[in-house]
Amino acid sequence: MDAHTFSRYSIQVSGAVQRVGYGHIVQNSARKLKITGYIENLEGYDLHIIAEGRVDDLDAFIQAIRIVEYPIDVEEICTVEEEYKGDYSYFAVIRGSPEDELAERFDTAIAIFSRMEKKQDISLEKHDTSISLQEKTIGLQRETIGLQKDTISLQQETLTEVKGMRSDLDDHLNKEISEMRMELKEIRTALIQYGIMNAVKS
Repeated sequence: MDAHTFSRYSIQVSGAVQRVGYGHIVQNSARKLKITGYIENLEGYDLHIIAEGRVDDLDAFIQAIRIVEYPIDVEEICTVEEEYKGDYSYFAVIRGSPEDELAERFDTAIAIFSRMEKKQDISLEKHDTSISLQEKTIGLQRETIGLQKDTISLQQETLTEVKGMRSDLDDHLNKEISEMRMELKEIRTALIQYGIMNAVKS
């Protein structure tokens, strides 16, 4: 069938779908997808939906109302395609007696607050997780800084030791050179005394 062809679906939804705010969500999805028809409670726990619109919009509507998010739990959706009639100009929520409607609105409000509370709890858990990750990151940064300080300290100690070794080596070489000069001077003096070497004026 052409996706742009109009059709009519008779839908039965099973699960935890009554008095949990599900009807309003279905109505909102129908409005967005330009689906007309109605939704009503069946005896027991199920819901019945008549939906008319373009085939591709109806298929998208079926996917949109397949909700599993507390307190809503859609367990099964049974769909029967029927001949398009164009009987509806909008999508309605058919309610029972005024007492039933009041009770349903009250339950719907509780369901909405329950969803909000759960989402808030999830948000707080994510926030706590984020804080924990930040604390771990700060801890790693501190450890890294500590390692950098240790490395710098080791470099400074190594540099100090190298400077000390160089100073000791310079002193040792200077001492040896001085001693060698003294020995050469003594040898030169002795050679002059024995006439082996003539004195040279410097």
